Amino acid sequence: MYRDRYFKEHTFSHVNMGKYNRRSNRQLKFTEDLLNIARERISNGESKRSVALSLGVNECTLRKRLRQGTIPTSLGRFKPVFSEEQEDELAEHVRDLDKRFYGLRMKDVMSLAYQYATLNRIPHRFNDDRKMAGRHWIRDFAKRQHLSMRTLNLKQCYQKSNLLPHRIFNMDETGLSTVPNRLPKVFAPKGKKTVSKVVSAERGQLITSVCCMSASGIWVPPALIFPRKRMKEELFYGAPPGTLKLISDSGYMNRFIFRMVTTFFCVYKAIRKRSSYANFGQPCFLLLFRGRSLL
Repeated sequence: MYRDRYFKEHTFSHVNMGKYNRRSNRQLKFTEDLLNIARERISNGESKRSVALSLGVNECTLRKRLRQGTIPTSLGRFKPVFSEEQEDELAEHVRDLDKRFYGLRMKDVMSLAYQYATLNRIPHRFNDDRKMAGRHWIRDFAKRQHLSMRTLNLKQCYQKSNLLPHRIFNMDETGLSTVPNRLPKVFAPKGKKTVSKVVSAERGQLITSVCCMSASGIWVPPALIFPRKRMKEELFYGAPPGTLKLISDSGYMNRFIFRMVTTFFCVYKAIRKRSSYANFGQPCFLLLFRGRSLL
């Protein structure tokens, strides 16, 4: 007996409950218009049973609504966070980013829903510690809006657009110091224990350089970002021709500068395409550095 009881407990402890799928479509069929029509027909002498049959509602439901004088506004204590218009706006934003090749991950959509509800002061039950919506919400949202998680297929994108090496660009940022921080090797007499070299007395500043180049070696003029409040042309003496001159409070990339850099790339490529009729109207593929965090 003890063995059978242990076997049953051990067996049922590993049983996982499946996801609940509702077979019926729960909707509020009894509206305010139906209630007004039912009142008018009953006042004209019709019975409640005949009115319920003609309207397609339950007779008990009709009697209950006539007695209370109101109709329910929800199907329980749990209410949807967003209205249909707000969910459509979120879904349209997700689809628009996918068309621009900035598809959002699951965590990005969950964080976006939390920010949307917080900024618009919409009551929600999302996680305030993680600042994200729940997995149940994102699953139901994707089901209602006909969205699905897809894996990026770079090879298919290459084949579809017929991309050649001169139309595939890689953009990345790096830090540069105005003062060399690594000294080169110099010639000195053998046996000398101390080798000295004159260096700059300045401490130097760290600036950001955004470089872009194609797979075939075609380069786009870089963008240099200095940590300043005011622009000074003297800082860019000796820079490559066509350099995009930018400044920011910290000297790092931000959303505003990121938009300027991508616009500069589009304008530069448009000028090159117009000068070369062979490449006019052909798309380019741009691989961006951590561009998701700057959207």
